[in-house]
Amino acid sequence: MASSPPPGLHPALSTHQGFALLEEAGAVRNLLRDSVEAIRTLRFVSLHGDGVFMLGSIGVEKAMKVMLGCNEIEASGSWPSKATLRYDWGHDIQKMSQLLNTAIERGQARSTHTGYAETLADRISGSTTLPLLFATFARYGKSGRFHHLGILATNEPGSDESPSEYWERVEFHVRSTEPELAEVPYGDNQALDEYEVRLRDRIADELEAWWYCVHRLGVQGCFGDLGRKIGWEIWEPGRPEPPIVRN
Repeated sequence: MASSPPPGLHPALSTHQGFALLEEAGAVRNLLRDSVEAIRTLRFVSLHGDGVFMLGSIGVEKAMKVMLGCNEIEASGSWPSKATLRYDWGHDIQKMSQLLNTAIERGQARSTHTGYAETLADRISGSTTLPLLFATFARYGKSGRFHHLGILATNEPGSDESPSEYWERVEFHVRSTEPELAEVPYGDNQALDEYEVRLRDRIADELEAWWYCVHRLGVQGCFGDLGRKIGWEIWEPGRPEPPIVRN
């Protein structure tokens, strides 16, 4: 449940817009929480993958648009137009990720603690898993959710791979870069089940770390004064700092 917008949430926003922004921030919080959990509990992509892709694509897209919107208010004094949200940014999470990273880089100078902000920014830019995860969500968000409907309509192979094939790249990358996940225990069903739990936990850790870093960068002021307030709203109250960020 969103909190009531404080008086003067921002001079560029009406009270009506303030309520709408807090509702969107609450949706970001809920969707990313559920997305992280869905990845952690993912067992069979054929059965549960659509839920992961849906939650992840919507949650990450909303997070990016909300924080980029705060940044735009700081830069131009107004919220992005509907045309910008719908056509310029659309559902292209990879494009918005680049825009967000640029905003973070430029906003570090106005952050409360520049060294801390730089550490958070480095955590995001240094992840080699996030680009593949965001590519999966972008594929689903732009058209992948209709991948098989398109094949039905045209009787032709899709112009791009399915979201599940993108997900396979994420898992292959994590297996290839994490030494403790390099050996897959084929032939031992219980050991394989436990291995897949660790694998999906590692992927969920990356998304949770990104969520936390964006939250903290917002609170630090990287996205402007409005971003300081909304940064608090997108993180779940009482949720601890992810261990991979703390460590």
